[in-house]
Amino acid sequence: MLKLVWALLPLSLLVGCVAEQSETVMPAPKPVIARLTEPRVIGLGESVKGQPIVATVFNDGPRPVLILGGIHGDEQTSVDLTRNLIELLKHDVSLAGGKSVAIIQVANPDGYAMNRRTNAHGVDLNRNFPASNYRTVMQTKSPKGRYGTAAASEPETRALLRALENFNPRLIISIHSISDHRECNNYDGPAMDVAQKMSALNGYPVIDNIGYPTPGSMGTFCGIDRQIPMITLELPRGGSGVEAWSRNKDALIAGIKAR
Repeated sequence: MLKLVWALLPLSLLVGCVAEQSETVMPAPKPVIARLTEPRVIGLGESVKGQPIVATVFNDGPRPVLILGGIHGDEQTSVDLTRNLIELLKHDVSLAGGKSVAIIQVANPDGYAMNRRTNAHGVDLNRNFPASNYRTVMQTKSPKGRYGTAAASEPETRALLRALENFNPRLIISIHSISDHRECNNYDGPAMDVAQKMSALNGYPVIDNIGYPTPGSMGTFCGIDRQIPMITLELPRGGSGVEAWSRNKDALIAGIKAR
């Protein structure tokens, strides 16, 4: 009777039954998908116009390297570098060598959106820090003055001061751009060795004086007054973000690993 049942089954079904009995079909392996590193994002404050100012933190740990761009909104290649650095570390955080890094992509979001140096109050944020050489210079074009009505009068400056307080960074790299072929690795405080390591990779000279007064600057407040190693990375003004990133990617990684 059993033989008759098998004989009556269609050939295709019979073959399927035999195959099912004779071997185990293994599921196809799932493709391996690279997982991005998910950094921690910390709010530091808001701009005059209410835009968030945040730090993106990789490898949580004490005293990260603090890197920021766009404190002058018209130096937009600086933001190209911070943006690209965040994406690079998301894809391969091992490049940081296990070091903790906090990156503020845009320190002056209102100025960046308007492509102008100052914030929405017309204040140069890199002259608004409570440094030992801070001074107020009133300008007719701005009722608040170029340097603000007082040190740390601006919400963006206070956000950066909050970052300094929260992170207590072991090194600061502030990215700018400069005209007339004066690109450089400018250092304040005990950071000459870091500037030299970066110079070996980006080819910019190492200098300890930008060549003009910078009252109320972050470099003075952090590097000179507080002796935090501080690099002001000056990119060539007018160059493309692609060129700046290609020239400085390895220098930034070297800076992170230097301390």
